[in-house]
Amino acid sequence: MSCIGTAGHVDHGKSTLVEVLTGIDPDRLAEEKTRGMTIDLGFAWLTLPSGREVSIVDVPGHESFIKNMLAGVGGIDAALLVIAADEGVMPQTREHLAILDLLHVRRGVVALTKADLVDEEWLELVREEIAESLKRTTLADATIVPVSAHTKQGIPMLLAELDRTLADTEQHKNIARPRLPVDRVFSITGFGTIVTGTLIDGGFKVGQEVEILPQGLRTRIRALQTHKRQVEQASPGNRVALNLVNVSRSDLVRGNVVTLPGQVSATQLVDARIELLATAPRPLVHNAQVDLYIESQEIPAKVRLLDVEEVRPGQHAWVQLRLARPAVVTRRDRFILRIPSPSTTIGGGEIVDVSPRYHKRFQPLLVDALECLAHGVPEELVLAALDRRVFRKSAAGNTPTSKGTQTTPHGYTVQGLLGYELQDIARQSTLEDNVTLHILETLLSAGRVVHVGTFWFAQHIWELLEAEAIRLVRDHHQQYPLRRGLSKEEWRSRLNLPSRGATEVFARLQAVHMLDTVAGTGVTRTGNSGGLICLPDFVPRFSAEQERRVERVLQAFARSPFTPPTRSEAETMAGVDVLAALIEQGQLVKVGEDILFLQATYMQAIQTVTAYLQVHTTIAVAEARDLLGASRKYILPLLEHMDALHITRRAGDVRILEPATLHSSTKV
Repeated sequence: MSCIGTAGHVDHGKSTLVEVLTGIDPDRLAEEKTRGMTIDLGFAWLTLPSGREVSIVDVPGHESFIKNMLAGVGGIDAALLVIAADEGVMPQTREHLAILDLLHVRRGVVALTKADLVDEEWLELVREEIAESLKRTTLADATIVPVSAHTKQGIPMLLAELDRTLADTEQHKNIARPRLPVDRVFSITGFGTIVTGTLIDGGFKVGQEVEILPQGLRTRIRALQTHKRQVEQASPGNRVALNLVNVSRSDLVRGNVVTLPGQVSATQLVDARIELLATAPRPLVHNAQVDLYIESQEIPAKVRLLDVEEVRPGQHAWVQLRLARPAVVTRRDRFILRIPSPSTTIGGGEIVDVSPRYHKRFQPLLVDALECLAHGVPEELVLAALDRRVFRKSAAGNTPTSKGTQTTPHGYTVQGLLGYELQDIARQSTLEDNVTLHILETLLSAGRVVHVGTFWFAQHIWELLEAEAIRLVRDHHQQYPLRRGLSKEEWRSRLNLPSRGATEVFARLQAVHMLDTVAGTGVTRTGNSGGLICLPDFVPRFSAEQERRVERVLQAFARSPFTPPTRSEAETMAGVDVLAALIEQGQLVKVGEDILFLQATYMQAIQTVTAYLQVHTTIAVAEARDLLGASRKYILPLLEHMDALHITRRAGDVRILEPATLHSSTKV
């Protein structure tokens, strides 16, 4: 099914012509009928001579309602440009034509209405004026058909020409990620909330769960209609009405987008290529405020110019648009830009990236990447999607990075060294999942991408990530030669990897013997070092002087096993780093804030207390003190430590064994 949008100046007969063609009056508001002027979008449909079903979106022609016009032309396949023969090309004719041109509407027919009111000579003059106005626009080849809604002159020819024009229309893209930009919201008693729009990028089915963005509301499709006919499913290009379950009319507005859960996301930052109209009143400067119109959405935005100081009328530029609120867009979506004062259409463009990072201006490499996104073949688009968040530092080395982002010696932000899952890549590339997977597998065979678990990396990104992952561990070993390894969580955080991604990356590096997990100490069930990673050949080594200090402090602990030096005393003897290494290695075990035991003493204490409890059922602090020959200063932290390990449990003033411990001799 195809969708036609009307365009043209007020009072040139758009709605009257639609009613003659379809038998449906598109003016549905009482005010429209009273004033005889279209104010908001109207909808109708017809079957062309070939049997093709066509939806028609009728838009207002008055300049005061240009926002409503823009909400209706985003998803059309062809334009029906209406120009009255007695007036010719008027201001709104030119603005509507400019909008169609900016949106790249490449098919259309010109209906030269009220042809019965002028003679042939005048009609020919108007034809010439229209042909001149269409030059250098996407509708330059549009056929001009004189018609009269009153006498029905030219109506059969107009229908035939619409049929011929739509026969050349490309099949609607179906990438199984449907979007319905909402252009109308209403409710019907007994049915609830209904939204309408032109469906793009995929299909909907009755009963399907859907998500309404940007609010993130989840609901379900109770019923589907196309041209007031109940249908079980709708395909791209259809005008569709969705009856939604458990959603209030007041929760929705024009500009919302209905999609499948998790398949599309809202954004407030996009990269785009813009074109300023030759008739724009002034150049567009950096950080200018504009209104962005995309599909049925209207959003204030700030324009950051990336490759020029200003955009002059008739020129193009790369920009980053910072939106005042979240928008739902995809790559290759066309949009219109207007300035709020005076309210004027100044240009438009095409989205090339919907999830960019903040860009520094005047970066040649960035411009090259944007050109690739705009014009690349599918293989290039997939590679660009894998590489989309990596930025070179400038010569000054001052690439802006987000808070906490590390910068590698290679000049890349670590936050940019990411892999992506299949659906993310497909969504960014606006390709079907199966097509994207085929491209990735081809690139994998060619050695241009790396597949790690569920994540895909561009080859050079993986090499940089691999080098950075190893460097972090190596630097840790150099900075802390007595520690056995780097915390996995710190490693993951400094690489800015998601948890699952970090697990799969580490598993890959461990499999090829580039990194390894530090073996556990065996001290307690919770006291292993599985959370530490190291280089495979790394072994902490004390210097000769440190070995002497180690021997001195271990002897002090051995002399008084259950009344050993406190941690602060031990640090004085051995040094903070050496003592920390002894604890990490498991030679000393921390049982309290300032209390340490030799590993052998710790094991003996746990086993002694556990054995006592298995015979006597309970043990008080004083009994444990006498049992081990230690003071309360050491015994109380030990018992609390055993409680924390769920070996024992406090019951009033005594400890008892946890049930699990009753069935095992120890928990160490």
